[in-house]
Amino acid sequence: MFFTGLVLLALSFIALYVSGAIYDAGTNLTIQPYFFQPNNLSERRVGKPLTAEEIGDSKFMDMLVRKYVNEYFYAAPDSENIAQRTRNDSTLARSSSAKVFDEWLTTEGQTIKNLAENKSLRTVRVIDELYKPKDSDYWILNYELKTWPKPNDFSIIPETNRGTLYMKILYQPGMRTDVSLETIHDFLENGGDPARVFQFQVQEVIQG
Repeated sequence: MFFTGLVLLALSFIALYVSGAIYDAGTNLTIQPYFFQPNNLSERRVGKPLTAEEIGDSKFMDMLVRKYVNEYFYAAPDSENIAQRTRNDSTLARSSSAKVFDEWLTTEGQTIKNLAENKSLRTVRVIDELYKPKDSDYWILNYELKTWPKPNDFSIIPETNRGTLYMKILYQPGMRTDVSLETIHDFLENGGDPARVFQFQVQEVIQG
């Protein structure tokens, strides 16, 4: 009986071992980690940011134009926001010729000011790719505006408007050369808008 008990005990341990091995085999999953990197900018990438050469000059220009169009149209329910944007040292002012900025102040700037005073919200979405017809001086961009006229009321369907911008743009690849790299570095470290370090200026805007 003693030896029979030892055999049964040994068989029990073997059975437990085999059961454990089968269980582990069934749950032996291999996980391959992948990071979703939705943007080339460093703030939205887990990995190493792309270099300027990898992004390309055309992509840089496309991002600058999209940034410009957003600054041109968006409205936030904050009067201080539009007060800063109408200053002569704002991103829009620095990216526009004096004529374009003055026209914006009397047109879209006033509209945005009224929206801000009414606590309205307006967003901007670029619909199609930026393109320039052959033998034309103007870049063409289609956009969509959505406006929520009343704050904190999500039952209201936003007003949707679409339009086209014809823009004469002066763009030279690379960062500005009229200031030192140290000045640019300090500007960015202090939270300055990266769009302002590029040689980009909109010289004429026609709304279609």
